[in-house]
Amino acid sequence: MNIQTIRSAALCLAALVTQAHAAELTLPRDGWASWQVDAVEGAPDWCCWSSWDDRGGSREACKLDGTRQGYGTRGDATTDAVRVYARLEGGKINRLRVLSASCPVETATPIRVINTTTDDSAAWLVGMVKEESKDLDARNNLGEDALAALAMHRGQRAQDALTTMARGDARAETRKKAVFWLAMVRGIPGADVATSVMFNDKDADVRKHGAFAITQSKSPRIAMDLIRLGDTDKDSDVRAQAWFWLAHTGAANSEEAIGAAIKKDQDDHVREQAVFALSQLPEERSTRALIKVAEDRSLSHEQRKRAVFWLAQSEAVGAQTYLEKVLAGNATH
Repeated sequence: MNIQTIRSAALCLAALVTQAHAAELTLPRDGWASWQVDAVEGAPDWCCWSSWDDRGGSREACKLDGTRQGYGTRGDATTDAVRVYARLEGGKINRLRVLSASCPVETATPIRVINTTTDDSAAWLVGMVKEESKDLDARNNLGEDALAALAMHRGQRAQDALTTMARGDARAETRKKAVFWLAMVRGIPGADVATSVMFNDKDADVRKHGAFAITQSKSPRIAMDLIRLGDTDKDSDVRAQAWFWLAHTGAANSEEAIGAAIKKDQDDHVREQAVFALSQLPEERSTRALIKVAEDRSLSHEQRKRAVFWLAQSEAVGAQTYLEKVLAGNATH
């Protein structure tokens, strides 16, 4: 090995050591610490609000020490910077939250502001996720809070870390959570990863979760991908979920695709759930689609009965009018 190779290796090692130390962050042993980072493009303006029913409600301070206080955004409001808040006790993190940098907060003790880079913050959060991933199925746990915070970070480091977790983490629950936050927060690149996992993950539960996740995304192909999933996935529960979430998108071709599944899918469960999916369409479209199934004599008696059942659950005028005709014996059934 020549001197140049040794020198290059030493420089690489020094860079890695520096990076590792930077990613640890300098946090207090007790109390709150906070740092600001660049937000991913289009990041939602997360904060707490005076009212969740009134769209005109104003921002209010998020009480970080209290019981879990709901937070979110209003409409399509976005932010270009976020703050990460971490509370420590005895040197261990026991609460983590990420909010828009402009969101006011309240804490029982002073917040120590520290300086770091967006990439180093992302690296630190990746470490948090790895530590907490065994408990990612627990409610309101630090692992998911860390994933949410990571998803809000601008840059390739956060994107790559979430992609690696979504595609390759050994724990299905970690993959599911990573897929959700990629789809929810990280625009088209995140949606593309979520869609890939939806089609390719070995675990049916992860693929089902992917079907939900992409409906929360900005993908321009949501309906097309859900139809493909419903037509091709080997698991009947996944196919059924694809039709359910397709109906919730309200896409123009939903009735046609779901109606085709009712006719051609070989699994009784999928056909039954596809009829239910029609009931989830916007009211007038749902009524028309269910009536079409109820009157289609090429379908089984059971399928037509299910359509009538869901019509009976509807408060739509058209559905009630049709049922009155059926009861009067004036409609084919």
